[in-house]
Amino acid sequence: MRHTKCNATEHVYFVYTVYRGQKRTIQLVTIRTSQKGLKKGWTRATFILRNDYLEKIKALAYWERKKVKEVVDDLLGLYLKGKKIKPKG
Repeated sequence: MRHTKCNATEHVYFVYTVYRGQKRTIQLVTIRTSQKGLKKGWTRATFILRNDYLEKIKALAYWERKKVKEVVDDLLGLYLKGKKIKPKG
């Protein structure tokens, strides 16, 4: 098996060529750069927020011995729990 890596603005493409006997199969796998290196179901995003909120989130993460992303995940989960939101588009 061999692969070729091509970089694009939003995606990283991996093309795999698999040889099975006389048959050659080409598989294209698309990975968003915002998801590269993360577990399934997670993505990277950049947000602007107030300084005092960030300091409180960092302090909360420190005292609860959690990562900032875990605290933000908990906060957003509590905020969105039970809300009915129409799909976009």
